[in-house]
Amino acid sequence: MTNSTPSTTFIRDLYARMLLTRIVDDCAWRLHEQGYIDFVASCRGHEAAQVGSAVCIEVGKDFTLPYYRDLGVVLTIGMTPYEVFRTYLQMHIPQTATDADQELHPARRGEPVLHWGYHKRNTVTGPAPVATQILHAAGIAFASKLRKAPIVTIAYCGDGATSEPDFLEGIRFASLQQLPVLFICEQNCQTDADIPSSSSCLKDLPLPEGLTHQRIDGNDVMAVYMATRSAMEHAREGRGPVLLEMYVTRSRAGSQAYYLSSTLGRNDPLSRCQQFLQEQDMWDDEWAKKLYTRISAEVEQAMQDAMRDTQPPFSRRGDRAQP
Repeated sequence: MTNSTPSTTFIRDLYARMLLTRIVDDCAWRLHEQGYIDFVASCRGHEAAQVGSAVCIEVGKDFTLPYYRDLGVVLTIGMTPYEVFRTYLQMHIPQTATDADQELHPARRGEPVLHWGYHKRNTVTGPAPVATQILHAAGIAFASKLRKAPIVTIAYCGDGATSEPDFLEGIRFASLQQLPVLFICEQNCQTDADIPSSSSCLKDLPLPEGLTHQRIDGNDVMAVYMATRSAMEHAREGRGPVLLEMYVTRSRAGSQAYYLSSTLGRNDPLSRCQQFLQEQDMWDDEWAKKLYTRISAEVEQAMQDAMRDTQPPFSRRGDRAQP
């Protein structure tokens, strides 16, 4: 972790935001398993990288370009669980839907990808092609620089995006123009044993001059927060673009024991944050249990409300809802 420790309230808030992300993600998986939605790109294991970075964004001022797995980012900058579930549910085309139903929702056809968008928080809807958001972020940052606005654009991607030409062209342009932009790459390491020994997903790329690059333990929410805060200040002060490579360990959804570290992997973001809180004498079991109970109830209600408001009678695969 870090030697410079923020307040207990702030760190507990980070933990709560990661817990919210985990519970929403698991509920989305539940909807998928029950046939209500077609596609889920789990962010389990990415919570620290997403929440720890997104809390540094000046919401409504800075621009955010998330990628399809960035549930924790959109929740942190203001999207509600209800809005998240509506996004999932509105993508689904029931098997019993008619051609006319599908024509009403042409965006649902083709490869299923979550296009997070939230205009009132300056969140730019991501395209389906991988890595093109990097180019879009460079363009937005260029416009901000021309307008002399103290705005930072932050763009997220997965390690698969780094092999695309759009990625390299985007960071090259940002470096050449010394743009106020932060790129965050969430690199998935297959197992705990891979961290931090795994090789960088950028090792074969010729990173341009003028780009500040740093590797971060993406399972450590405090390390992510401190690195992102510094990077945002760097970009906002006109010192050029920053690329933060955050290595994470993606894991399967399903566990309900969120606040019991003994049930989580050693690099699980929630477990790591809990351990840090315990070391700093900031952890309280009763607080954690009440937090889990409250967030679970709120998310469950949001999911039920979203289903009520979006699902037609034929919404479940192969079934019709009973009257």
